[in-house]
Amino acid sequence: MAVFIHPLIHKINSRAAIDPQDVYDGILAILELPAGNTRDVTLGSVLTGLLLRGPRTEEVEAAVRAATHLDRDAWDYHQPPPGLHVVSYTGSGKKTLKTINLSSAAALVAAAGGAHIAKLGSRSASSKTGSRDFIDLVGADVASVDHQEMVAITAEAGFGFFSIEQRVPRFDRRYGGRFQAVHALSLALPALLSPVVCSAHVYGLAHPAVHVSARLLSRLGLPDVTVVNSSTETTVQVDELLPGTTVRACRISNARKDPGLTADLERAAASMPRRLNSVTQQPDPHANVAAALQVLAGGGDPGARDAVALNAALLLLTARVTPTLHAGLDTALSILHEGAGLDTLLRFVRLTGGSPRAIDALLLPTRSDLALIPGGRTAC
Repeated sequence: MAVFIHPLIHKINSRAAIDPQDVYDGILAILELPAGNTRDVTLGSVLTGLLLRGPRTEEVEAAVRAATHLDRDAWDYHQPPPGLHVVSYTGSGKKTLKTINLSSAAALVAAAGGAHIAKLGSRSASSKTGSRDFIDLVGADVASVDHQEMVAITAEAGFGFFSIEQRVPRFDRRYGGRFQAVHALSLALPALLSPVVCSAHVYGLAHPAVHVSARLLSRLGLPDVTVVNSSTETTVQVDELLPGTTVRACRISNARKDPGLTADLERAAASMPRRLNSVTQQPDPHANVAAALQVLAGGGDPGARDAVALNAALLLLTARVTPTLHAGLDTALSILHEGAGLDTLLRFVRLTGGSPRAIDALLLPTRSDLALIPGGRTAC
């Protein structure tokens, strides 16, 4: 039996530019192959090859458009209340250093500071606790809340969670669970799946190509997008901002770059010590969530607290709550000291119809420690 070899495979291996239409048509053809090793290996080769070729913006844009083509007609979009500046926040995943739920904690801190954050997420595919796992383990009942209701919760609490797991079901049947490393679609796809219309977008990318990603997302219709990455001298690539590491950022607003943001983030990250062990994910999902809750409650590891504050500062700036990143960092650290991020989480859980008992149980082992920390609190 002859094995199907799509011509796009051969073009990927050449240094010559590929017509974007050829990329688009080729990926659609590959996705229509019967389920099996040939389709999976071919798709993996193409998506990895497109990343390694540069990546080149036009080629990756064609790949993203092909990936969303199968499901885009069924997408629904929900408008926030007039005048509300909502920031979408998500990451590529597939990072080489698995971290505790820094982004979820940062979103809650930013919400406590007056921002309105639409946290996009899914259950973990390559680590112990994805953002949806975090939301479930703290007792929120997001499964019973539709997108329009979640928009209202976001307006009221400053924080809303929007699952993107079912946003591309036809594509995901061909793709889901088969990729553990960053590839071409990682440069944009998750950030495009928001069911709520947002004024600005923050996207974490576990790859250094933040400028390509931001340019790509801008071309694909996001009016104000910031892409960030952290790395070390080794192969560590993370889709969040980590203190003491090499951080990269690119913001494009109304088709114009903001070069000042990168310098501000570099200075802020360099001013904090690197404590990777303090943010490294633990084998037990409950322990990961508990570590994030301890930070939100006013305690936790100082390194994790710095990391949450740094990411929250970017959100506060993007949400126009603070005029500068430095001011955002001061605000975030104050919120963490007071434990106000935990209050926001408790409010969110109740608004979804969930129970705060799960939070109380996760914090229970550390109550005696929290009692000794100024500003520390529990869920009671």
